[in-house]
Amino acid sequence: MIKLTNVNKIYGKGDSQVHALKDVNLELPNGKFIAIVGKSGSGKSTLMNIVGALDSCTSGTVEIDGEILNNKNANQLADYRNKKIGYIFQSFYLEPTFSVLENVAMPMTIAGVNKKEREAKAMKVIESLNLTEKANKKASELSGGQKQRVSIARALVSDPDIILADEPTGNLDSQNGGEVIALLQQICNSGKTVLLVTHNIDDARKTDIMVEIKDGIISNIIENDEKTKIAAQHSSDYDNEGNLIDKNKVEEDSKLENINNNEKIDKVGE
Repeated sequence: MIKLTNVNKIYGKGDSQVHALKDVNLELPNGKFIAIVGKSGSGKSTLMNIVGALDSCTSGTVEIDGEILNNKNANQLADYRNKKIGYIFQSFYLEPTFSVLENVAMPMTIAGVNKKEREAKAMKVIESLNLTEKANKKASELSGGQKQRVSIARALVSDPDIILADEPTGNLDSQNGGEVIALLQQICNSGKTVLLVTHNIDDARKTDIMVEIKDGIISNIIENDEKTKIAAQHSSDYDNEGNLIDKNKVEEDSKLENINNNEKIDKVGE
């Protein structure tokens, strides 16, 4: 479980101070596909970076599967990141002069795994994502969609428990973006926790749980039903006050309103 208790994150000092996260309390179950949604500057990437130990909170407690990150030193946090977390980024962050195989094996290279073992593990993941023919090509020769698949393979190669995906479809067209979201769902179905940071509500509605963050505050948590996940509705995402609309509730309210209207019509007819 991912558990944040009274988490605050403050950048800067004095007049330039930015309160990115404000007393965040959040519990996220294992093995779920979870979207952190919000507008630009809402604090969603800061939240992801704190869960992934790429950043630390100013105050509060961050606990991952019983491990309190606040208690770990720099070396322990590096070990946590390398073994527990797989990262997927909007801009891919592949080494352009390296082959696909070398890029995917990179986390194990950093961890000191011998070449034969890391290449064998990397090829296994590459094959699972249908990238076998690209294994020896340089990253610079790939399309955007292929690059993101390589970055997903790199995130999976160390068999982490948690996948953190920060705007993974942001640089992709709709078709490739849809394929990436489908891959993340498959990864979740294999038993991993997938945390997707996005401003794309259509992507978010394909996940199990949407957590809305607004001005550093968790303002809404919505569990998507299967109908919502399949439909990935395209209608208005926010109400007049800037809050994410719970489409499940809107649909229920609409049905109730229709029933009431029909009852009124029946009474008039009598």
